[in-house]
Amino acid sequence: MTEVRDIAIPDDVDGIFVGGGHNALICAAYLARAGMKVVVCEASDRIGGGTTTDEITLPFFRHNLHAYFVRWTPEYAVWNDLELGRFGVRSIYPPVQNALPFDGGERVLVTYSDLDRSLDEIAKLSRSDAAAYRELHEEFSELTRRVDTPLRFSEPMPPEQLQDLLGRSRLGRRYLELDRRSPLEVVRGAFENEALRSLILFNVSVRGYLPNLDVPGIGSIAALALANSHQGRMVEGGTYEVAKAIASSLLAAGGMILTNARVERVVVDNGRATGVELADGRRIDTSGFVASSAPAPITMLELVGGEHLDSGLRDDLAQYRWLEEALFGVHWALSDRPRLTAEAYNPDAPAALNLALGYETSDDLVAHMRAVNAARNVADGPIHSSIPTIHDPSQAPSGRHTTFGWHFVPGPPTRGGWDSAAVRDRVDAMVRTYRTYAPNIEDATLAITSHSPDATERRVISMRGGDRHHGSFHPDNWQWNRPTAAMPGYRTAIEALYLCGASQHPGGSFHGQPGYNAAGVIAGDHGVEAWWRPVHAAEALAELD
Repeated sequence: MTEVRDIAIPDDVDGIFVGGGHNALICAAYLARAGMKVVVCEASDRIGGGTTTDEITLPFFRHNLHAYFVRWTPEYAVWNDLELGRFGVRSIYPPVQNALPFDGGERVLVTYSDLDRSLDEIAKLSRSDAAAYRELHEEFSELTRRVDTPLRFSEPMPPEQLQDLLGRSRLGRRYLELDRRSPLEVVRGAFENEALRSLILFNVSVRGYLPNLDVPGIGSIAALALANSHQGRMVEGGTYEVAKAIASSLLAAGGMILTNARVERVVVDNGRATGVELADGRRIDTSGFVASSAPAPITMLELVGGEHLDSGLRDDLAQYRWLEEALFGVHWALSDRPRLTAEAYNPDAPAALNLALGYETSDDLVAHMRAVNAARNVADGPIHSSIPTIHDPSQAPSGRHTTFGWHFVPGPPTRGGWDSAAVRDRVDAMVRTYRTYAPNIEDATLAITSHSPDATERRVISMRGGDRHHGSFHPDNWQWNRPTAAMPGYRTAIEALYLCGASQHPGGSFHGQPGYNAAGVIAGDHGVEAWWRPVHAAEALAELD
């Protein structure tokens, strides 16, 4: 085996990125394509962060450990701008989008990419709900397209400015009215059937909002979840293919990526970020900027150091509101796909991109919310699942399958406490839940493995305590308040130091918006012409009717 040593590092670069997750790669790729000389420093031996696809059970069985469900298409801004299709990425758009078994698994609510087919299924449960769903889907789709999307693809606005702009239009006022409510209130107020309520709230919860379902101030997420629940996709070959394509776009533009290059310190001289020191003693200098995709508290308190911050900001970051829940994952290598009991009611159920197992009513989600917020596990093991190999056979050997279960557990309070007994308890609970709805799951199991929040952090060090979103979605940590009203957006209290990760607006998930937005800010601050078309939310909101 050849040992590689002393990889050449440029003496000086325009920009240094801390972390090689998808947000940092996106930000770096945009700026590299604008002509900036950038280098990405990733602590582990591979890029991608949470966009990982690995053979963790048996050879040739591929598992997506963190990111699986995407809404990336060739029309998506990041995909189109960075020409990801040129680098081999293909998304799969399953016609069956969601399935939620109920009545102990005997019946199932299935929704599709096709709205009319979805309405037919909803009407079997409630004709009035089907009519309401059609009306709200049209309204919420417009709100998502014309209000929510521009807000997410732009710097956060001061609350007073945002309220003023939204208050000038019919659509804006409707958005504000929804946002004053909780997701739970919005959904229960609109629909009567419990399976439908649960399915919509499930699609809210998987975005990181389970702990705050009953909190006023974020009700608009219910509109986004309903509208987008017919547009889910997966990536052929696994989610890591997207990370590789973004990295390829960056490298093709002249950018550089270093792995096994953990940043130990952001160098600050006279209040300005001038470089980074790596754990192995190497130093990289910059006359331009440093951008960190690590969470804001880690970047500012640990990599920069609290001595460079004023006491108010230091206190805010020390009390940062981390995501209240984390995911416990179980992955199966299978000889046969899971056979759902509910297939007798609707044979499309197993092909659903999203499977909600164990959430038969909205009360089930509320109970799970309360347990997480009380830092305890639920007795059972309800899971977010899918069978990827139905749509992409390349993710397992011929004739074999994979499936997985993601299960909400308490976040920060359990950090460091996932011993073997705690892990076994959750695995057993999740297997029981899967068996309830697919009785053949154990007979079909060839291998099974799990990853706790502690294991997640060991694998992706920025996911502290398994926090995949780098912070809560509570209103206190949302929009202008993310990561703190004392330091909103992407600039920091240190000159030439930026934040481009999921602790920044609009938060975590596999959409790349923090990286996209940070690229626009950095380009503007450094006099670099943006070759893409940055979104300006204020202009979009001013055009609303």
